[in-house]
Amino acid sequence: MAVSGAKKKKKKKSSNLPLIITLAVFGVLVVGVLTAYFVGRSYYSDRFLPNTFINNINVSGMTLDEADKTFRHVEEGGDFTVVRQDGQEVHIPLDAIDYGYNTDEKVKEIFDRQGSGAWFMGYAGKADYYFSDSSHYDRDKLKAALAAADWGSAKTQNAEIVKTDSGYEIKDAVQGDEMDYPTLESYLLGKFDQGIFTVAAKDSDCYIKPAIEAADLAEECEKLNSINDLYITYDFDYTTETLTGDELQAMITYDEDTFEITADREKCMDYIEKLAEKYDTYDTERKFHATLQGDIIVPRSDDAKYGWWIYQDETCDALVKMLEAGESVESVKPVYYEQYGYTYTGVPEARTADDDIGDTYCEIDLSAQHFWYYEKGEMKYECDIVSGQTTSLARTTLPGVYKLWNKQTNYRMKATNADGESWDNTCNYWNNVSLCGIGLHDASWRYAFGGNIYKYDGSHGCVNMPYDAAKYVYDNVPLETPVIMYYKSADAA
Repeated sequence: MAVSGAKKKKKKKSSNLPLIITLAVFGVLVVGVLTAYFVGRSYYSDRFLPNTFINNINVSGMTLDEADKTFRHVEEGGDFTVVRQDGQEVHIPLDAIDYGYNTDEKVKEIFDRQGSGAWFMGYAGKADYYFSDSSHYDRDKLKAALAAADWGSAKTQNAEIVKTDSGYEIKDAVQGDEMDYPTLESYLLGKFDQGIFTVAAKDSDCYIKPAIEAADLAEECEKLNSINDLYITYDFDYTTETLTGDELQAMITYDEDTFEITADREKCMDYIEKLAEKYDTYDTERKFHATLQGDIIVPRSDDAKYGWWIYQDETCDALVKMLEAGESVESVKPVYYEQYGYTYTGVPEARTADDDIGDTYCEIDLSAQHFWYYEKGEMKYECDIVSGQTTSLARTTLPGVYKLWNKQTNYRMKATNADGESWDNTCNYWNNVSLCGIGLHDASWRYAFGGNIYKYDGSHGCVNMPYDAAKYVYDNVPLETPVIMYYKSADAA
């Protein structure tokens, strides 16, 4: 039987707490995740995602501006620098020519490819990106800036030879600023395009080089200095004249265009003319101590051709050659005139500053009609003679200083004079003393000599001598011996 009021067992109710807790925890987690996501999304909305590498550079968390600065080229904001050949620099600001790179664009392209909503995916692995950027600038502005730059104004100068107190020296060439500007511009633009921002202008080979360098003048300078040390000595038998240093330098011309050293013929001739004026004795009157008359003046005449006569043109030519050869000459004779084998000189040993006859000579007193031969001051021979007939100038023997320059035997004397007179005779000994046919010779057709015969029966200008006298002259009187002929001043010769 049931017991009344008996306690009945109660059923246990199931608890929802774990579920609530789980849901609560899950909710918290969801909220946390969502919070973290949105926080991350917000953070990376203007930044690169984690584990992002661009061109092997970690840009994780960088803003676009920070990334742009990371990849900015060092030259940006700087200058294009050109070093002039003198070391000064030309600076062209890159900003002035709108110089820059498209780096910002490339970096932004990569940034835009990332989504900030998937920022958490950056932790899943490394993201590598690569780009190649390129520069840009305003070429016209660069060309204008280059054209407006100061490239210097120094003049280019050739090397040159200059005279100094110690001789000749070479003044070095000067590389100035003169240039072929288009060559420089082309070179600089090319280097700029290659990304080279410091350039030496001289590497463009734009500068106009000196046409003459020091090395080009070395040989000529040496020649000029050798001429400075050169000497040329002229021998006048009893004395010399020596050309040296400054005198020789004044006679040369240096051509800076052809680098040639030439003798100035006009100046050489001036010097030769002075020598002739000083040393020529041909065609001059002379003092002489006559045997009978004492001290006299022997006049000149067209027939008498004794003495020194410098052939100026040929002597000058020889001087020019010696100068241009550039070698010293110990002793050289001037060139003297020659005509028909006759040399216009005298006896070298007799030559002094005051006299050129000396003490060995033939003397003929045309007034006294007498001949003497003196050897070293001693009278060796004398005789009477017959000279040219004085009734006609064409036959008169003219006074003057002659020279024995030719001898012959069995000589035929055949000629016609200005009066139309002709003759044809042969002598045994012909001693020629002129170029016009005057000789000292034997005259076998004469039986008398001396006195006044010459005035009415004289020769045609020769000096007629006895056979033995003509032979004596032929055998004993040396060639080149002076032959002095004269009249008394009162004689009408």
